[in-house]
Amino acid sequence: MDAFVEWLRATPLSQAIVFSIWIWPACETIHFIGLTLVIGIVGFFDLRLIGFFKRISVAAARDLMPIAIAGFLLNLATGLVFLIGHPEQYAHNAAWWWKVGFLGLAGLNAAIFEVAIGPQAIGLAEGGETPIGAKVVGAVSLVSWFGVLYCGRMLPYLGSAF
Repeated sequence: MDAFVEWLRATPLSQAIVFSIWIWPACETIHFIGLTLVIGIVGFFDLRLIGFFKRISVAAARDLMPIAIAGFLLNLATGLVFLIGHPEQYAHNAAWWWKVGFLGLAGLNAAIFEVAIGPQAIGLAEGGETPIGAKVVGAVSLVSWFGVLYCGRMLPYLGSAF
């Protein structure tokens, strides 16, 4: 791992990110915008799955998901810039690995929803009670995304734990 970190840190792209006065702050801003899109929309959808906002159909709440995906793609792109710019801050940081784990859990949870739970839940009309499986998926998603949020925020404070 250390050899990869050293190699990445020495690349011209990494050096450009580090020595530019605009790249890092611009990416921080874009990352925050992406985060608000993901947490806002996915959180709303998850709360609907759990049983809140029953006047809105699950399908209508799901219609906002392309915006959340765009926010996630913004975060993925800017997160890669952060990783390339300062790989040493992430490779040995437990908070980063927890964040990656929560991202994986969120992705697996979304896949389970799409394959197993979604078709049943999407058909619910306004006022419909979501099945228990959809509620579990919504709760796991909320926990996962707030885990991503928390661990991402703790990156500079928890430091190297490995």
